[in-house]
Amino acid sequence: MKSGSFILLTGLATFIIGFLPGNGISEELVIVGTGAGMTVLEAVGKTFTEKNPEISIVVPKSIGSGGGIKAVGTDAYIIGRVARDISEREKRYGLIQHPLAKLPIVFYINESVSIENLTFEQACSIYSGESRKWEDIGGGQGPIRVIRREDGDSSLQVFFNTLPGFKAIIQTRISKVTYTDQETIKNCVHQENSIAYGTLSNVKNISGIRILSLGNRSPFKNGYPHVGPIDLVYKKKNYSGSLKKFIEFIPSDAATKAIIKAGALPAK
Repeated sequence: MKSGSFILLTGLATFIIGFLPGNGISEELVIVGTGAGMTVLEAVGKTFTEKNPEISIVVPKSIGSGGGIKAVGTDAYIIGRVARDISEREKRYGLIQHPLAKLPIVFYINESVSIENLTFEQACSIYSGESRKWEDIGGGQGPIRVIRREDGDSSLQVFFNTLPGFKAIIQTRISKVTYTDQETIKNCVHQENSIAYGTLSNVKNISGIRILSLGNRSPFKNGYPHVGPIDLVYKKKNYSGSLKKFIEFIPSDAATKAIIKAGALPAK
């Protein structure tokens, strides 16, 4: 055999061996979908990878729960993340929905606002547009800059179901509508006198904003009633390999500790 051919074959063999299991090459498990609870999933993923270094968990930017369901349903990805139940229309994909965690849903404000707690009545008054100045509710001075989510948002649905009177109001048109959790946070951080809502886990470590108690119930304490799900979706045919390992990891003590530290609650 010519020396050049030998070198080529040797290099090819080394290349192939480098991609065999157990050689430190990381496999990526990409989990697409909702922006709610991304930090929780990232925390669980990091803990999982510490115990399974050959598999890395990737949590890309939000495409919404519906986007995640469609991506998995059409086989573009093998696993997605959702913050709501699969709809009747989406059931045609035949997806399995697996609980990951429960997410406290909170109101939060730009640090320029001085209040620490919202009553149910105040929350309804602000988001209906009845209260337009922070002086009206003892929150300092200046106009209330309302940031709200699009109709159908999972955090909004939680407040519809758990916050008395909120579902009945017509949300004020004098407001900024945002379409992802990350866009909402960015707007609240940079807009003085603003108020917004979303998942505790996504905002608990963000400077420039303050998380409010609601009805004198702190979202950092047990018994806070305003919670929504973050679940995983996948197809039965794909339940093997890295996907199976990750799903089976979720009930573990290590995953539970990561969920709580990230600002969420175990699903069960």
